[in-house]
Amino acid sequence: MKDRISSAIIESMSDGLLVLNFHGYIIHTNPAALNLFDIDPQDLQNKTYIQLFMDRPENDAFNDIIFNGIQNRETRLYREVSYLKKGGARLDLAVTTSFLSDEKGEDHKAGIVLVAKDITEIRALDRARNRVLNHLSHELRTPLSIVKASMARLASDGMQTVIQRIARNLGRIEDIQMEVDDIVRKSNDAETLHFSQWVRQMLDILDMAAEQGGDDRKAMLALRNKIDDLFKISSSTKTPADPWKRIAEIVEAAKQQGKHRRVEISFVPGDPGRALIDSDLLDKCAMALIKNAVENTPDGGRVTVSVKNLEGTVELSIRDTGVGITEESQKQIFGGFYHAKDTDFYTTKKPFDFGAGGKGLDLLRLRVFSETFGFQLNCQSKRCIYIPSETDICPGDTTKCPHILEKKQCDLSGGSTFTILFPLQYKAQ
Repeated sequence: MKDRISSAIIESMSDGLLVLNFHGYIIHTNPAALNLFDIDPQDLQNKTYIQLFMDRPENDAFNDIIFNGIQNRETRLYREVSYLKKGGARLDLAVTTSFLSDEKGEDHKAGIVLVAKDITEIRALDRARNRVLNHLSHELRTPLSIVKASMARLASDGMQTVIQRIARNLGRIEDIQMEVDDIVRKSNDAETLHFSQWVRQMLDILDMAAEQGGDDRKAMLALRNKIDDLFKISSSTKTPADPWKRIAEIVEAAKQQGKHRRVEISFVPGDPGRALIDSDLLDKCAMALIKNAVENTPDGGRVTVSVKNLEGTVELSIRDTGVGITEESQKQIFGGFYHAKDTDFYTTKKPFDFGAGGKGLDLLRLRVFSETFGFQLNCQSKRCIYIPSETDICPGDTTKCPHILEKKQCDLSGGSTFTILFPLQYKAQ
């Protein structure tokens, strides 16, 4: 009975289990391991671990764990390694090894037990979290430097009272920054909140801080009003709006704001009907996505905006021929403070400039709006095949790309499509 229970547990494990004898053969495994390591069950009878795993040098760190266990009789309680599957997918694995006791209960006699857990998603979230923190640090550095320089100038003019007030508020900003750091790094509860709830709670906290008075009251109110302006619309009432006309006007406004770029922005009209949506909300959503598309599309590329009736909803679509988004980052784009580049490659630029990026607030704001006003927000993207990693740099101009001979190749190499589905009120007459 005990053996049957143990066997059932092993078979149902989501972690991969390999048991190897000291001759290098796998003597037991479970379905999760067969899938994780691309092992054909028929190979278990006649292939050693050398034949099964040693053919890909990218997996040397994983292979060392098995080698040290079998050849050197060394086990590891825990180690994280990268593993490349036959199909090209790269995984992050948490691997533990231990000795398998023989029938007499003696270690070092029977073999090695290896348990591998797929932690790819966890590590992707960790990398995104670290990138957020690095980006926020970058954003804080410039304004703080300006404030410090201003303080030095004021000191030379003998304005000690003003300096003391600024110093107190700088200290408060640094305290808040450390508190936010701690929340982002350590809090699990915060991740379960909807962003709209998070915004409301943040406004409540700032209201309470301002009510306490003191020299920083004006600063707290200014920050509170800035956040409120960022995430609110002119009214909370959904009214029928004609997306066709309004989005056409937004496209023209975007063309004017981005006229210093050589990116074609076109509008494909349709007959969507009238959407149940506030016009101010429509303005902010459409402009945010068009701006995002232009900033991620090199000169010579194009952005196509369309609106149509789709299965009882009004679909707003913004498609670009830009650099695209990696699979890992696609999971984070609406999570707040997303930007397409790693911090080391980020530079502050003007809106609509290629690679401007900003602080990622546009997509975060859309996430808040979607939760508050009940519309769907989706993204499909393909990273440019010539710059597959976010550390690979696009020159920002199709004529300067060393990988292509004509612009058409750039158009086909990557790009993104963002769509918003608004409720349909009634069909236009």
